[in-house]
Amino acid sequence: MASVHPSPATDRSWIDSDVIPQLASQPLPYIVTSLAAVFIAFSIWRIRLHKLPPILNAPGRFDMGNSLAKLDFLKRAANLLKTATSQFTESPVRIATDTGNLIVLPPNYLAQEIRNEPNLSFFASSEEDFHGRLPGFEPFNAEKAAGMLLKVTRNQLTKYLTKVTKPVSLEASFALHNLLGESPEWKEVNAMHTSVRYVSSLSSRIFLGDELCRNKAWLETTSQYTVNSMHAVKKLRLFPKFSRRFVHWFLPECRLIRRLLNEARVIIQEVIDRRRAEKVAAAKEGRPIPHPNDAIEWAEEESKNDPYDPAVYQIGLSMAAIHTTSDLLNQTLQNLVQRPELIDDLRKEIIEVLQAEGMTKTALFNLKLMDSVLKETQRLKPIKMTTMHRLALADITLSDGTVIPKGSKCAVRSTKRLDPEVYENPEEFDGARFMRMREIPEKANKAHLVTTGTESLGFGHGLHACPGRFFAANELKIALVHLLLKYDLKPTENFVHTVIELGFDLRVDPKTAILVRRREAEIDLDSLSLQ
Repeated sequence: MASVHPSPATDRSWIDSDVIPQLASQPLPYIVTSLAAVFIAFSIWRIRLHKLPPILNAPGRFDMGNSLAKLDFLKRAANLLKTATSQFTESPVRIATDTGNLIVLPPNYLAQEIRNEPNLSFFASSEEDFHGRLPGFEPFNAEKAAGMLLKVTRNQLTKYLTKVTKPVSLEASFALHNLLGESPEWKEVNAMHTSVRYVSSLSSRIFLGDELCRNKAWLETTSQYTVNSMHAVKKLRLFPKFSRRFVHWFLPECRLIRRLLNEARVIIQEVIDRRRAEKVAAAKEGRPIPHPNDAIEWAEEESKNDPYDPAVYQIGLSMAAIHTTSDLLNQTLQNLVQRPELIDDLRKEIIEVLQAEGMTKTALFNLKLMDSVLKETQRLKPIKMTTMHRLALADITLSDGTVIPKGSKCAVRSTKRLDPEVYENPEEFDGARFMRMREIPEKANKAHLVTTGTESLGFGHGLHACPGRFFAANELKIALVHLLLKYDLKPTENFVHTVIELGFDLRVDPKTAILVRRREAEIDLDSLSLQ
């Protein structure tokens, strides 16, 4: 067969071609083409920039790493949102935050537009804001924690709501005995610490079953991680983004949460190894294979034998349950101690409903005043002044022309909750507000604690609305049933109800204390929980 020789055209390199001589002899067309390409790219960038909302607090020219802008934002974020509401009303703005520039949307039709947009990711936003790719922060990692957490919450937890009411009630009795004791004398307790430990105990009963729910080491580890991880997150945000992968190794807050996470891994892995061994032994002996009804087992089922980090998943689950739920309980208690007449009304409702229906999911649903008190508390003080935080996975153009570029973040300002056109006397706490709303047919569905909407964004809205809100609502009601029937509550002599604003976060003063004492409950709640 004749040999094949490459043609002159294919045998030459680009260096030997006539491109370089032509460029050298006639540079003008190439220069013009290059300048045109640069001009077009610059024009597209300017158009995109023009479509971005105005920025309210642009960092100064000499603010290296935007450190001064971050500190300024942490101090006056609430005022920036007020400016956005008063001056820009229904239009988006940008705010330079401690996590970078954020496109803040009004709670109008734009919130409705983004609520189910698949290219706006809550988990990607959370992972970036909470350093989920750094060691120690894995419970905030979308790949390592969020996927399993979402599967278990949607496929298992909500399905078993009818079965968890009585176990949580029994755990509430046990937890309060240990937390508050049985003394009929008034004693002072820290409201936040009590709320965190109380909710940790109730959540652990369902997440970890009988074996770990009362394990002091586990409860201490998870509650400590919940609190200290937030400190670590905030501290790390003050450093330039590029430096965080190095700085976190040396910050005491970051070292602490790495240690706590490793301790959690040891505790829970022992339980999982023991359970797996028990299943193998049961199969060999021909006995029924045990399947405990708790979140450890649910994750084992959902994993389908794929590897996952049980401690990261469990702490992520605990974080989702403890952080927001204990905050709402703490705020509710501080509202109630100032209103003894409301405590009396709640007790009357509890007694009437539970005597008729027992400790059941239906009974909890029918605690309408309690549901209203919780929703009103969340309305006045949500955990954040913004919600529906998302990161754009692709360019998004909204109907008003606003561009959310790929890689940028957006959120919705939760300002309708204080709008006098939506709520009468919006700055005042009215425990029965949403109970009365149930009597208005066109508003009845909006009155429930678990209902989301642009006027009620405490649990988010749309595709990423909190999937565990149904469990959280029931858990809070059980917690209050036991607390209000078994204990008297009142403010301390120097009680001051203080809400601290830090960036978009709204925090109840962690030093606030209340007074409690044991009382005789009108109903034997433990007997109801065993029936």
